[in-house]
Amino acid sequence: MLVAYALYAAILIEGFMLASIGPTLDVLADQVGSTLGQIGILFTANSLGYIAGSLAAGRAYERLRGTTVLAGSLISMAALTALIPLAGSLWMLLLLLGLIGISIGLIDVGGNTLLIWLFGREVPPHMNVLHLAFGIGAVLSPLIIDRFAVATGSATDAFYLFAALMIPTALWVYRTASPDRPAEAAAGGSFDVVRRYAWFVGALAFLFFLHVGSELSFGGWIFSYGEETGVGAETTARILNSVFWAGLVFGRLVAIPLSRRLRPATMLQIDLIGALSSLILIQIASGWSWSIWIGTFGFGMAIASMFASCINFASERIPMTSHVTAVFLVGGSAGSMSLPWLVGRLFESHGPEWLIYVAGGAMVIGILLFSAILARAPAATDSEGSSPVASGTDGRSD
Repeated sequence: MLVAYALYAAILIEGFMLASIGPTLDVLADQVGSTLGQIGILFTANSLGYIAGSLAAGRAYERLRGTTVLAGSLISMAALTALIPLAGSLWMLLLLLGLIGISIGLIDVGGNTLLIWLFGREVPPHMNVLHLAFGIGAVLSPLIIDRFAVATGSATDAFYLFAALMIPTALWVYRTASPDRPAEAAAGGSFDVVRRYAWFVGALAFLFFLHVGSELSFGGWIFSYGEETGVGAETTARILNSVFWAGLVFGRLVAIPLSRRLRPATMLQIDLIGALSSLILIQIASGWSWSIWIGTFGFGMAIASMFASCINFASERIPMTSHVTAVFLVGGSAGSMSLPWLVGRLFESHGPEWLIYVAGGAMVIGILLFSAILARAPAATDSEGSSPVASGTDGRSD
C-alpha cells in the first residue's frame, strides 16, 4: 500500500499545478506585458507538452521502472516550476508551461497505469481515491495562491512552495516498489491492445477530449468569469474558483463508495447529465447570485468521477496497458489544449457566457457519444468472470 500512497501524493502535486494557471492568468499577463486573450495560449502550450509526455510515457513505463520515471518527472517539474515567477516574456512562459506539461503527462499516465497494475480488478475505488487526491490539490491551489497574493503581494510566489513540495514527493516515490505489468499486456505487446480495440479506444479518447477539456476550461476561466459577471473582486473570484474544485473533491469522495455499488457506465451517465444540468442552471438563472455558486459546485461534483469512471469502464472491457492509458490521456490533453483556448478567444471577443456555451456543448456531445459507445462496447466481464485488467496480476487490495 505504500506505493499507492506515493502515487496519491504525486497526483496531489499534479492537482496543484494544473489548477494554478487560471488563478494566476491576470498576474502572469501583467508579468510579461500580455493581454488576457493572449495569455490564454498558456493552456495550449501546457497541453501540447502534456501530449508529448503522455506519448513518451507509453514506452517509458513499458521499458523502465515505473516509480523511477515518476520520480524523475517530479524533479524536472520542480525545477521548471521555480522559474515561472522569473519569466520575463510570454515566450519564456510558453516554454516553461510546455515543458511542465511533459512532466505532467508522464506523471498522469504513470499514476493511473501503475495503480491499475497494482490493484487489478479491485481498482475502481482506488482510482477514485487517486483522482480525489488530484481534486484536493486543485481546490487548495487557488486558496494558496490567494494567500501568497495577500501576504507577499505576488500570487506567483506560490510556485516556489509548489516546487519545494515536489522534491520530497519525488524521493518518496523513488523509494517505493514499482508494480509489475499484467502478464497479458506484457505477452501481447502494450500497443497491440490499442490496435485490437482501435474504435473503442478512439471513441473513449474523444470522450476524454470532451470532459477533460470542459473541466479545465471551467477551472481555468471561472475566476475570470466571476470577475466579469460581477460576482466579486479578485478574492471572491478565487473563492468561486475553489468552490468548483471543492465540488470536484466532494464528488470524488462520494464516488469512492458509489463505485463499489454502481457500474462505471451508470456513473458516467449520471455524471454527464448532472454536469449539463449544472451549466444550464448557471445560464438560465444568471440573474440570481446563488445560481453561479450552486451551478459551479454542481458542475465540479458532476464531472468529478468522470475521468476515473472512463478508465474503470475501459478496464472492464479491455486489458489496460500504458499505451491505452496514454491514448486516453492524449485525448484528454487535446481537449484541455483546444477548449480552454477556444473559451479564451470567445471570452474576450463575445463575452464570458461563452464559457458556459462551450462546456455545455461538450457535455451534450458527450451524452450522445457515450450512448453510441455503450451500443457497441466490448462485453464487460461479470462479477464471477476474469477481468481483462486483472489478467496476470495478483488482484491486491488494501
